[in-house]
Amino acid sequence: MSNPDPAAAPELYAFTECEVVPMLSGAVLLIDKFSDAQVLVAPPVAQSMQTCRTFRTMEQHARHLTSTVPELAGQTADVMNVLAMLRDAGLMTPATAVCERINASVAPAVDLPATRAFIITCDRPAAVERLLESMLRTSNLSRHEALFLVDDSRDAANAERNREAVAQFNLTSPRDMQYFGAQEAAQLMADLIAACPQREEGIRFLIDRQRWSGEKTYGLARNLCLLLSVGKRAVILDDDVLCSALVSPHSKPGIEFGTAEREADFYANHQEMLASTTAADFDPIAGHSQCLGLNMGQALQKLNAGDISPADLQDTSASYLRFWDAGSPVLVTQCGTLGDPGSPDTDWIYFAQDDTAKRLAAFPGGLEGALASRSYWLGHPRPCFSKMAVMSQATGLDNARLLPPYFPVFRGEDYLFGAMTEHMHPQAAVLSYTWCVPHLPLEERQAPATPPAKTGKGLFSVGKYVTDHTVYELGISPETRLQGLANLATQLSQTDDRGLTTLFRRDVAEAQGLEIYKLNTLLQDGSIRPPSWESWLQESAANVNRAMQEVAAISDLPKVPGDQSDAQLLEQFRHLAGGFGCALAGWEEIREAARNIA
Repeated sequence: MSNPDPAAAPELYAFTECEVVPMLSGAVLLIDKFSDAQVLVAPPVAQSMQTCRTFRTMEQHARHLTSTVPELAGQTADVMNVLAMLRDAGLMTPATAVCERINASVAPAVDLPATRAFIITCDRPAAVERLLESMLRTSNLSRHEALFLVDDSRDAANAERNREAVAQFNLTSPRDMQYFGAQEAAQLMADLIAACPQREEGIRFLIDRQRWSGEKTYGLARNLCLLLSVGKRAVILDDDVLCSALVSPHSKPGIEFGTAEREADFYANHQEMLASTTAADFDPIAGHSQCLGLNMGQALQKLNAGDISPADLQDTSASYLRFWDAGSPVLVTQCGTLGDPGSPDTDWIYFAQDDTAKRLAAFPGGLEGALASRSYWLGHPRPCFSKMAVMSQATGLDNARLLPPYFPVFRGEDYLFGAMTEHMHPQAAVLSYTWCVPHLPLEERQAPATPPAKTGKGLFSVGKYVTDHTVYELGISPETRLQGLANLATQLSQTDDRGLTTLFRRDVAEAQGLEIYKLNTLLQDGSIRPPSWESWLQESAANVNRAMQEVAAISDLPKVPGDQSDAQLLEQFRHLAGGFGCALAGWEEIREAARNIA
């Protein structure tokens, strides 16, 4: 890590997390959430300081404020005086204090829970066979307690082929794999209902395939993985990856903290992409196990990161670092992707910035070639600790701790799971490794040659609703927080149409505000882009601005049935929220029953 000369490096500060209390006098009282510090300020000070949540020097904060707040232009000396007053009042967190917490001494890890590895699949037997072959070739499978193929196939012939593939795998594998298909899932469900009959409705909501017949059950298979690994560490692989860890094609020194976006690189095709990579000396299952279940201090030691210095926190959000210390648990691990991005949409390419934008500019195929190739590296050039788990084709879960279930159907189950995990464990961390796995779907995945411009419509996220209702005060148990999630879902199921519509419109408006901010930032950054790229950004910005002036409709949501009214869609939402609330309320009991069965 960085070792600057303390005498030469000015201290970095970030505005602390405060309660903002308007007073009848017209002033605002700022109350530090984590200490007894407080101070009265004018309302403009309270508002402008919300943009000073990242670690910078006092001079950098002053430049930021005088350049972004028109009323403060040319008033650097006055701004510096206010910043000094807030610092002296204890409302500017020094980076050194964060470093002391994260660098605190921790005991070595001992007796970590055993690992269980899972493959989840649905009607892709050829991909399963390829993945199993790669596991035999690259992995030290005997080090893991158990291996499972969780088969959600709807076609009986595909399920039988998967069962045969597992049997063939077991002939040469040092650790047998258990096939877990429809019959096995039905038996587990029956056993769980017998063990806690009062929770039958919740059990069926989470894992009953018959209940969700005809729906995409992405989360259901993951719920089975959770129930088969209670008290263990679980590593879950999508069926269309290879069990091979590849060294990141790009690396940077140090550690990232916060919500750093994944970087990208672009290749003409999979052959060029794979030829440019190097295999790591471990497999993905072992790679995830390296830090999964450790605390942050132990993980930093494993990563050979050394002590964190204030310089490492430059421009990092204090909102995340405020909750972390050396004892913060690493509950989820993620890795990068090499190959298909995992989503049909490629419009994220238009938002490329910094190093990703430079690589895109240098790509021989240009923007159009990058959009068409679907051959990418997506990942972090250095290990990254963050709060929110997102999509990863290979994921590690510390299921020795109380984790939430996945929503059993529809897309976005991973983002909602990430939001609920943060809700239950606000002090925990998600670790994204630098290495990546090949993600090579056998079926052809194509997106439009030119993705349609952003519309600004249908931007609703239940995960954001959960995050907005997360209580970050310390001392509340995960069990209590889980019941809070159940109550949130139940409250949504009981909210009338007007209440749900208002909630939806507010969420859409906030998402539109964020989207137009990102688009305007790109349009105003002075970069020279190809005309088609610039045109896409301009059209998207115009669409979002137009949508902000219109009343958001529930039917704007993507992939909703076109023959249903808003009232019908809201009733369906209430039904789903009520079922999930019931499942969340009983999850702790269901989970404990599974511990005794699996």
